[in-house]
Amino acid sequence: MSPLAAPLSASAFSGSVQYRDYASRYLANGVSSTPRASQLPVPLVIASARDAIVTDVDGNDYIDYTLGYGPLVLGHSPAPVVERLKEEIDKGFRTASVHAGEGRLAELISEAVPCAEITSFLSSGTEAVQLALRIARAATGRTRIVKFRANYHGWFDNIHVANNPGNDGPSSSGQDQQATANVTLVDWGDAAALEQVLSDEFAAVILEATAINAGCFTPPAGFLQSVRDLTCKHGVVLIFDEVISGFRLGLGGAQASYGVTPDIAVLGKALGAGLPISAVTGNRAVMAPLIDGRVLHRGTFNGNPLSVGAAIACVEYLQAHHAEIYPRMDAQAEAIQSHFTTEVKALDLDLCANRIGSAIQLFAGVRKLDNIGDLGKADKKEILKLTEACVLNGLNPLPRGLMYLSAAHTDADIAITKEALSRALCRFKSLK
Repeated sequence: MSPLAAPLSASAFSGSVQYRDYASRYLANGVSSTPRASQLPVPLVIASARDAIVTDVDGNDYIDYTLGYGPLVLGHSPAPVVERLKEEIDKGFRTASVHAGEGRLAELISEAVPCAEITSFLSSGTEAVQLALRIARAATGRTRIVKFRANYHGWFDNIHVANNPGNDGPSSSGQDQQATANVTLVDWGDAAALEQVLSDEFAAVILEATAINAGCFTPPAGFLQSVRDLTCKHGVVLIFDEVISGFRLGLGGAQASYGVTPDIAVLGKALGAGLPISAVTGNRAVMAPLIDGRVLHRGTFNGNPLSVGAAIACVEYLQAHHAEIYPRMDAQAEAIQSHFTTEVKALDLDLCANRIGSAIQLFAGVRKLDNIGDLGKADKKEILKLTEACVLNGLNPLPRGLMYLSAAHTDADIAITKEALSRALCRFKSLK
Protein backbone atom coordinates (compact mmCIF):
# COMPACT_ATOMS: atom_id res chain seq x y z
CA MET A 1 0.00 0.00 0.00
CA SER A 2 1.26 3.47 -0.90
CA PRO A 3 0.75 6.46 1.41
CA LEU A 4 -2.15 8.74 0.56
CA ALA A 5 -1.15 11.75 -1.49
CA ALA A 6 -3.74 13.81 0.39
CA PRO A 7 -6.34 13.16 3.09
CA LEU A 8 -9.63 11.69 1.95
CA SER A 9 -12.51 14.12 1.48
CA ALA A 10 -16.13 13.67 2.54
CA SER A 11 -17.09 12.56 -0.97
CA ALA A 12 -14.68 9.62 -0.70
CA PHE A 13 -17.15 7.84 1.60
CA SER A 14 -20.31 8.12 -0.48
CA GLY A 15 -20.72 4.35 -0.77
CA SER A 16 -20.50 3.83 2.99
CA VAL A 17 -22.97 6.68 3.54
CA GLN A 18 -25.42 5.19 1.05
CA TYR A 19 -25.16 1.78 2.68
CA ARG A 20 -25.71 3.24 6.16
CA ASP A 21 -28.84 5.03 5.00
CA TYR A 22 -30.15 1.88 3.30
CA ALA A 23 -29.27 -0.61 6.06
CA SER A 24 -30.63 1.60 8.83
CA ARG A 25 -34.11 1.09 7.43
CA TYR A 26 -33.91 -2.60 8.33
CA LEU A 27 -30.90 -3.09 10.64
CA ALA A 28 -30.66 -1.34 14.02
CA ASN A 29 -28.35 1.66 13.49
CA GLY A 30 -27.07 -0.09 10.37
CA VAL A 31 -24.72 -2.29 12.43
CA SER A 32 -24.73 -5.63 14.26
CA SER A 33 -22.70 -4.52 17.29
CA THR A 34 -23.30 -1.17 18.99
CA PRO A 35 -19.70 0.20 19.01
CA ARG A 36 -19.42 -0.07 15.22
CA ALA A 37 -21.90 2.78 14.80
CA SER A 38 -19.54 5.28 16.45
CA GLN A 39 -16.91 5.35 13.69
CA LEU A 40 -16.39 8.72 12.02
CA PRO A 41 -16.82 10.15 9.46
CA VAL A 42 -19.11 7.16 8.82
CA PRO A 43 -18.98 3.47 9.74
CA LEU A 44 -16.83 2.07 6.96
CA VAL A 45 -18.38 -0.64 4.81
CA ILE A 46 -15.51 -2.99 4.03
CA ALA A 47 -15.64 -4.78 0.69
CA SER A 48 -12.47 -6.85 0.97
CA ALA A 49 -9.50 -7.49 3.24
CA ARG A 50 -6.10 -9.08 2.76
CA ASP A 51 -3.10 -9.22 5.12
CA ALA A 52 -3.09 -5.85 6.93
CA ILE A 53 -5.14 -3.92 4.37
CA VAL A 54 -8.89 -3.38 4.18
CA THR A 55 -10.69 -1.81 1.23
CA ASP A 56 -14.06 -0.12 1.56
CA VAL A 57 -16.93 -0.05 -0.94
CA ASP A 58 -15.60 3.24 -2.32
CA GLY A 59 -12.25 1.67 -3.16
CA ASN A 60 -10.33 3.38 -0.35
CA ASP A 61 -7.52 1.32 1.19
CA TYR A 62 -6.62 1.47 4.88
CA ILE A 63 -3.92 -0.11 6.99
CA ASP A 64 -6.11 -1.97 9.42
CA TYR A 65 -5.58 -1.73 13.16
CA THR A 66 -9.08 -2.83 14.10
CA LEU A 67 -8.38 -6.43 13.05
CA GLY A 68 -11.92 -7.57 13.70
CA TYR A 69 -11.73 -5.99 17.18
CA GLY A 70 -8.69 -8.10 17.97
CA PRO A 71 -9.05 -11.67 16.67
CA LEU A 72 -6.99 -11.36 13.50
CA VAL A 73 -3.57 -11.97 15.01
CA LEU A 74 -2.38 -13.44 11.68
CA GLY A 75 -4.00 -10.67 9.64
CA HIS A 76 -6.80 -10.93 7.10
CA SER A 77 -7.28 -14.19 5.19
CA PRO A 78 -4.03 -15.86 6.30
CA ALA A 79 -3.15 -18.74 3.98
CA PRO A 80 -2.93 -21.52 6.63
CA VAL A 81 -6.39 -20.66 7.94
CA VAL A 82 -7.97 -20.25 4.50
CA GLU A 83 -6.62 -23.61 3.35
CA ARG A 84 -7.89 -25.35 6.46
CA LEU A 85 -11.33 -23.78 6.02
CA LYS A 86 -11.51 -25.02 2.43
CA GLU A 87 -10.75 -28.53 3.65
CA GLU A 88 -13.46 -28.35 6.31
CA ILE A 89 -16.05 -27.01 3.87
CA ASP A 90 -15.30 -29.80 1.42
CA LYS A 91 -15.80 -32.38 4.18
CA GLY A 92 -19.11 -30.90 5.33
CA PHE A 93 -19.04 -28.16 7.90
CA ARG A 94 -21.95 -28.86 10.25
CA THR A 95 -23.04 -32.20 11.66
CA ALA A 96 -23.62 -31.46 15.38
CA SER A 97 -21.64 -34.63 16.07
CA VAL A 98 -18.23 -35.09 17.65
CA HIS A 99 -15.31 -34.52 15.26
CA ALA A 100 -11.59 -35.12 15.62
CA GLY A 101 -10.65 -31.46 15.49
CA GLU A 102 -12.11 -30.74 18.92
CA GLY A 103 -9.69 -33.02 20.73
CA ARG A 104 -6.74 -31.75 18.72
CA LEU A 105 -7.52 -28.11 19.50
CA ALA A 106 -7.96 -28.87 23.20
CA GLU A 107 -4.57 -30.59 23.13
CA LEU A 108 -2.95 -27.57 21.47
CA ILE A 109 -4.41 -25.29 24.14
CA SER A 110 -3.07 -27.57 26.87
CA GLU A 111 0.39 -27.38 25.30
CA ALA A 112 0.31 -23.57 25.20
CA VAL A 113 -1.65 -22.29 28.20
CA PRO A 114 -0.28 -22.97 31.72
CA CYS A 115 -3.64 -23.57 33.46
CA ALA A 116 -5.10 -25.70 30.66
CA GLU A 117 -5.76 -29.34 31.47
CA ILE A 118 -9.41 -29.65 30.45
CA THR A 119 -11.12 -27.44 27.85
CA SER A 120 -14.64 -26.83 26.60
CA PHE A 121 -15.59 -24.81 23.51
CA LEU A 122 -18.25 -22.17 22.94
CA SER A 123 -18.90 -19.48 20.35
CA SER A 124 -18.30 -16.15 22.12
CA GLY A 125 -16.38 -14.68 25.00
CA THR A 126 -19.59 -13.64 26.74
CA GLU A 127 -20.84 -17.24 26.76
CA ALA A 128 -17.50 -18.56 27.94
CA VAL A 129 -17.46 -16.20 30.92
CA GLN A 130 -20.88 -17.49 31.95
CA LEU A 131 -19.71 -21.10 31.78
CA ALA A 132 -16.58 -20.28 33.78
CA LEU A 133 -18.66 -18.64 36.52
CA ARG A 134 -21.07 -21.57 36.58
CA ILE A 135 -18.21 -24.04 36.96
CA ALA A 136 -16.75 -21.96 39.79
CA ARG A 137 -20.06 -21.88 41.64
CA ALA A 138 -20.51 -25.63 41.20
CA ALA A 139 -16.95 -26.41 42.27
CA THR A 140 -17.19 -24.36 45.46
CA GLY A 141 -20.87 -24.58 46.36
CA ARG A 142 -20.86 -20.78 46.72
CA THR A 143 -22.51 -17.98 44.75
CA ARG A 144 -20.70 -14.68 45.29
CA ILE A 145 -18.30 -13.24 42.70
CA VAL A 146 -15.65 -10.51 42.80
CA LYS A 147 -15.40 -8.37 39.67
CA PHE A 148 -12.92 -5.55 39.14
CA ARG A 149 -14.03 -2.13 37.96
CA ALA A 150 -13.26 -1.27 34.30
CA ASN A 151 -12.83 -4.95 33.40
CA TYR A 152 -15.21 -6.14 30.68
CA HIS A 153 -16.49 -9.71 30.78
CA GLY A 154 -19.28 -9.65 28.22
CA TRP A 155 -22.68 -8.06 28.02
CA PHE A 156 -24.88 -10.45 30.07
CA ASP A 157 -26.77 -8.85 32.94
CA ASN A 158 -25.04 -10.65 35.81
CA ILE A 159 -21.56 -9.31 34.97
CA HIS A 160 -22.10 -6.23 32.77
CA VAL A 161 -21.51 -3.66 35.52
CA ALA A 162 -18.88 -1.09 36.48
CA ASN A 163 -17.48 -0.95 32.97
CA ASN A 164 -17.46 2.85 32.76
CA PRO A 165 -15.72 5.31 35.11
CA GLY A 166 -17.99 6.62 37.84
CA ASN A 167 -20.74 4.08 37.26
CA ASP A 168 -20.85 0.97 39.42
CA GLY A 169 -24.27 0.02 38.15
CA PRO A 170 -25.56 -1.69 35.01
CA SER A 171 -23.94 -0.57 31.76
CA SER A 172 -27.10 -0.69 29.66
CA SER A 173 -30.72 0.26 29.84
CA GLY A 174 -32.92 -2.80 30.23
CA GLN A 175 -30.56 -4.77 32.45
CA ASP A 176 -32.03 -6.70 35.35
CA GLN A 177 -31.13 -4.61 38.39
CA GLN A 178 -31.13 -7.69 40.61
CA ALA A 179 -28.84 -9.80 38.42
CA THR A 180 -25.67 -8.52 40.08
CA ALA A 181 -26.80 -9.02 43.67
CA ASN A 182 -23.98 -11.52 44.21
CA VAL A 183 -21.27 -9.39 42.58
CA THR A 184 -18.81 -7.42 44.73
CA LEU A 185 -16.79 -4.69 43.00
CA VAL A 186 -13.13 -3.90 43.67
CA ASP A 187 -10.69 -1.49 42.00
CA TRP A 188 -8.43 -3.30 39.52
CA GLY A 189 -4.84 -3.30 40.71
CA ASP A 190 -5.74 -2.88 44.38
CA ALA A 191 -4.83 -6.12 46.16
CA ALA A 192 -5.41 -4.57 49.58
CA ALA A 193 -9.01 -3.79 48.66
CA LEU A 194 -9.51 -7.36 47.50
CA GLU A 195 -8.09 -8.65 50.76
CA GLN A 196 -10.63 -6.59 52.70
CA VAL A 197 -13.67 -8.06 50.93
CA LEU A 198 -12.63 -11.61 50.06
CA SER A 199 -13.86 -14.42 52.29
CA ASP A 200 -14.86 -18.07 52.25
CA GLU A 201 -18.29 -17.01 50.93
CA PHE A 202 -17.01 -16.29 47.43
CA ALA A 203 -17.03 -18.70 44.51
CA ALA A 204 -14.76 -16.80 42.13
CA VAL A 205 -12.63 -13.79 41.43
CA ILE A 206 -12.68 -12.87 37.74
CA LEU A 207 -10.41 -10.31 36.12
CA GLU A 208 -8.48 -9.30 33.05
CA ALA A 209 -4.91 -10.10 34.04
CA THR A 210 -3.79 -7.27 31.82
CA ALA A 211 -6.36 -4.59 31.08
CA ILE A 212 -6.05 -4.20 27.32
CA ASN A 213 -9.76 -3.62 26.81
CA ALA A 214 -9.87 -0.77 29.33
CA GLY A 215 -6.90 1.03 27.83
CA CYS A 216 -3.76 -1.12 27.86
CA PHE A 217 -2.97 -0.99 31.57
CA THR A 218 -0.22 -3.21 32.97
CA PRO A 219 -0.98 -4.84 36.33
CA PRO A 220 0.92 -3.25 39.24
CA ALA A 221 3.94 -5.21 40.41
CA GLY A 222 2.89 -8.12 42.59
CA PHE A 223 -0.84 -7.57 42.05
CA LEU A 224 -1.60 -10.78 40.17
CA GLN A 225 0.40 -12.91 42.59
CA SER A 226 -1.41 -11.30 45.51
CA VAL A 227 -4.75 -12.11 43.89
CA ARG A 228 -3.58 -15.69 43.39
CA ASP A 229 -2.47 -15.98 47.02
CA LEU A 230 -5.71 -14.53 48.38
CA THR A 231 -7.91 -16.81 46.29
CA CYS A 232 -5.91 -19.83 47.40
CA LYS A 233 -6.23 -18.75 51.03
CA HIS A 234 -10.03 -18.66 50.82
CA GLY A 235 -10.55 -21.56 48.41
CA VAL A 236 -11.89 -19.20 45.75
CA VAL A 237 -11.64 -20.03 42.04
CA LEU A 238 -9.42 -17.57 40.16
CA ILE A 239 -10.60 -16.86 36.61
CA PHE A 240 -8.47 -14.94 34.12
CA ASP A 241 -10.49 -13.42 31.29
CA GLU A 242 -7.97 -13.83 28.46
CA VAL A 243 -10.40 -13.32 25.60
CA ILE A 244 -8.15 -10.51 24.35
CA SER A 245 -4.75 -11.44 25.79
CA GLY A 246 -4.89 -15.14 24.96
CA PHE A 247 -2.67 -15.96 21.95
CA ARG A 248 -2.07 -12.22 21.47
CA LEU A 249 0.47 -11.48 24.19
CA GLY A 250 2.10 -14.82 23.46
CA LEU A 251 1.22 -18.48 23.14
CA GLY A 252 0.50 -18.72 26.86
CA GLY A 253 -1.31 -15.40 27.14
CA ALA A 254 -1.06 -13.08 30.13
CA GLN A 255 -0.70 -15.91 32.62
CA ALA A 256 2.51 -17.06 30.95
CA SER A 257 3.76 -13.49 30.51
CA TYR A 258 3.31 -12.63 34.19
CA GLY A 259 4.00 -16.06 35.66
CA VAL A 260 0.72 -16.37 37.57
CA THR A 261 -1.51 -19.36 36.84
CA PRO A 262 -5.28 -19.11 37.40
CA ASP A 263 -7.65 -22.02 37.99
CA ILE A 264 -9.64 -21.20 34.86
CA ALA A 265 -8.96 -19.08 31.79
CA VAL A 266 -11.45 -17.79 29.26
CA LEU A 267 -10.10 -17.63 25.70
CA GLY A 268 -11.50 -16.23 22.45
CA LYS A 269 -10.72 -13.68 19.74
CA ALA A 270 -7.18 -14.56 18.54
CA LEU A 271 -7.82 -18.26 19.19
CA GLY A 272 -10.04 -18.46 16.12
CA ALA A 273 -8.10 -16.12 13.81
CA GLY A 274 -11.36 -14.35 12.97
CA LEU A 275 -13.91 -17.14 13.22
CA PRO A 276 -16.29 -17.28 16.19
CA ILE A 277 -14.95 -19.53 18.91
CA SER A 278 -14.21 -19.29 22.61
CA ALA A 279 -12.96 -21.69 25.23
CA VAL A 280 -13.08 -22.28 28.95
CA THR A 281 -9.97 -24.10 30.09
CA GLY A 282 -8.68 -24.95 33.52
CA ASN A 283 -7.17 -27.44 35.88
CA ARG A 284 -8.83 -30.82 36.14
CA ALA A 285 -9.92 -30.42 39.77
CA VAL A 286 -11.81 -27.18 39.24
CA MET A 287 -13.28 -28.36 35.92
CA ALA A 288 -14.63 -31.54 37.61
CA PRO A 289 -18.27 -30.32 37.72
CA LEU A 290 -18.20 -30.01 33.93
CA ILE A 291 -16.52 -33.38 33.46
CA ASP A 292 -18.95 -35.29 35.69
CA GLY A 293 -22.03 -33.62 34.24
CA ARG A 294 -23.14 -31.53 37.20
CA VAL A 295 -22.66 -28.38 35.12
CA LEU A 296 -24.86 -28.16 32.05
CA HIS A 297 -23.13 -26.92 28.91
CA ARG A 298 -25.01 -26.63 25.63
CA GLY A 299 -24.66 -24.87 22.30
CA THR A 300 -25.63 -25.78 18.76
CA PHE A 301 -22.49 -24.23 17.32
CA ASN A 302 -20.05 -25.16 20.09
CA GLY A 303 -16.92 -26.68 18.59
CA ASN A 304 -18.19 -26.40 15.03
CA PRO A 305 -15.69 -27.75 12.47
CA LEU A 306 -15.09 -24.43 10.69
CA SER A 307 -14.20 -22.49 13.82
CA VAL A 308 -12.21 -25.35 15.29
CA GLY A 309 -10.36 -25.87 12.02
CA ALA A 310 -9.45 -22.19 11.83
CA ALA A 311 -8.27 -22.26 15.44
CA ILE A 312 -6.12 -25.34 14.87
CA ALA A 313 -4.49 -23.73 11.84
CA CYS A 314 -3.91 -20.51 13.78
CA VAL A 315 -2.45 -22.09 16.91
CA GLU A 316 -0.26 -24.51 14.97
CA TYR A 317 1.11 -21.61 12.93
CA LEU A 318 1.74 -19.56 16.06
CA GLN A 319 3.47 -22.55 17.67
CA ALA A 320 5.79 -22.90 14.69
CA HIS A 321 6.59 -19.20 14.34
CA HIS A 322 6.02 -17.67 17.79
CA ALA A 323 9.69 -16.83 18.32
CA GLU A 324 9.50 -14.51 15.31
CA ILE A 325 5.89 -13.29 15.34
CA TYR A 326 5.43 -11.98 18.87
CA PRO A 327 8.68 -9.99 19.21
CA ARG A 328 8.09 -8.48 15.78
CA MET A 329 4.51 -7.39 16.53
CA ASP A 330 5.60 -5.95 19.86
CA ALA A 331 8.46 -4.01 18.25
CA GLN A 332 6.17 -2.62 15.56
CA ALA A 333 3.64 -1.52 18.17
CA GLU A 334 6.42 0.10 20.19
CA ALA A 335 7.59 1.97 17.09
CA ILE A 336 4.10 3.34 16.48
CA GLN A 337 3.66 4.34 20.12
CA SER A 338 7.06 6.04 20.19
CA HIS A 339 6.38 7.99 17.00
CA PHE A 340 2.96 9.04 18.24
CA THR A 341 4.41 10.22 21.56
CA THR A 342 7.16 12.21 19.85
CA GLU A 343 4.74 13.91 17.47
CA VAL A 344 2.25 14.69 20.24
CA LYS A 345 4.98 16.36 22.28
CA ALA A 346 6.15 18.41 19.31
CA LEU A 347 2.60 19.59 18.61
CA ASP A 348 1.87 20.22 22.31
CA LEU A 349 -1.33 18.16 22.30
CA ASP A 350 -3.28 16.67 25.18
CA LEU A 351 -2.90 13.11 23.92
CA CYS A 352 -1.05 9.99 25.02
CA ALA A 353 -0.66 6.34 24.12
CA ASN A 354 -0.47 3.22 26.29
CA ARG A 355 0.80 -0.12 25.02
CA ILE A 356 0.80 -3.74 26.07
CA GLY A 357 2.52 -6.05 23.61
CA SER A 358 0.91 -5.64 20.20
CA ALA A 359 -1.99 -3.50 21.44
CA ILE A 360 -1.95 0.31 21.65
CA GLN A 361 -4.53 2.60 23.22
CA LEU A 362 -4.69 6.26 22.20
CA PHE A 363 -6.19 8.69 24.72
CA ALA A 364 -7.37 12.28 24.30
CA GLY A 365 -7.71 14.96 26.96
CA VAL A 366 -4.73 13.74 28.99
CA ARG A 367 -0.96 13.71 28.57
CA LYS A 368 -0.46 10.64 30.72
CA LEU A 369 -2.81 7.90 31.87
CA ASP A 370 -1.08 5.18 33.87
CA ASN A 371 -3.79 4.51 36.43
CA ILE A 372 -6.91 2.65 35.36
CA GLY A 373 -8.79 4.57 38.05
CA ASP A 374 -8.18 7.78 36.09
CA LEU A 375 -10.01 6.62 32.97
CA GLY A 376 -12.71 9.20 33.59
CA LYS A 377 -10.20 11.95 32.78
CA ALA A 378 -9.93 10.84 29.14
CA ASP A 379 -12.09 12.68 26.60
CA LYS A 380 -14.24 10.23 24.64
CA LYS A 381 -15.48 12.83 22.16
CA GLU A 382 -12.00 14.06 21.32
CA ILE A 383 -10.69 10.56 20.69
CA LEU A 384 -13.42 10.09 18.08
CA LYS A 385 -12.10 13.19 16.32
CA LEU A 386 -8.57 11.79 16.39
CA THR A 387 -9.57 8.40 15.02
CA GLU A 388 -11.60 10.16 12.33
CA ALA A 389 -8.43 12.01 11.34
CA CYS A 390 -6.71 8.63 11.16
CA VAL A 391 -9.39 7.25 8.84
CA LEU A 392 -9.10 10.30 6.59
CA ASN A 393 -5.38 9.54 6.30
CA GLY A 394 -5.68 5.85 5.49
CA LEU A 395 -5.59 4.19 8.92
CA ASN A 396 -8.36 2.14 10.51
CA PRO A 397 -8.14 2.03 14.32
CA LEU A 398 -11.06 1.25 16.58
CA PRO A 399 -13.17 4.41 16.98
CA ARG A 400 -12.27 4.59 20.68
CA GLY A 401 -8.54 4.63 19.91
CA LEU A 402 -7.49 1.01 20.39
CA MET A 403 -5.08 -0.38 17.79
CA TYR A 404 -4.02 -4.00 17.25
CA LEU A 405 -1.02 -5.26 15.30
CA SER A 406 -0.88 -8.55 13.41
CA ALA A 407 1.71 -10.87 11.93
CA ALA A 408 0.69 -9.51 8.53
CA HIS A 409 1.79 -5.92 9.17
CA THR A 410 4.98 -5.21 7.26
CA ASP A 411 7.74 -2.73 8.03
CA ALA A 412 6.46 -0.72 5.05
CA ASP A 413 3.01 -0.63 6.65
CA ILE A 414 4.55 0.75 9.83
CA ALA A 415 6.47 3.43 7.93
CA ILE A 416 3.29 4.51 6.15
CA THR A 417 1.43 4.45 9.45
CA LYS A 418 3.92 6.86 10.99
CA GLU A 419 3.48 9.30 8.10
CA ALA A 420 -0.29 8.99 8.31
CA LEU A 421 -0.29 9.53 12.07
CA SER A 422 1.75 12.70 11.65
CA ARG A 423 -0.80 14.07 9.18
CA ALA A 424 -3.71 12.96 11.36
CA LEU A 425 -2.24 14.72 14.39
CA CYS A 426 -1.75 17.92 12.42
CA ARG A 427 -5.37 17.76 11.30
CA PHE A 428 -6.49 17.11 14.88
CA LYS A 429 -4.52 20.14 16.09
CA SER A 430 -6.10 22.32 13.40
CA LEU A 431 -9.54 21.50 14.81
CA LYS A 432 -8.65 22.79 18.28
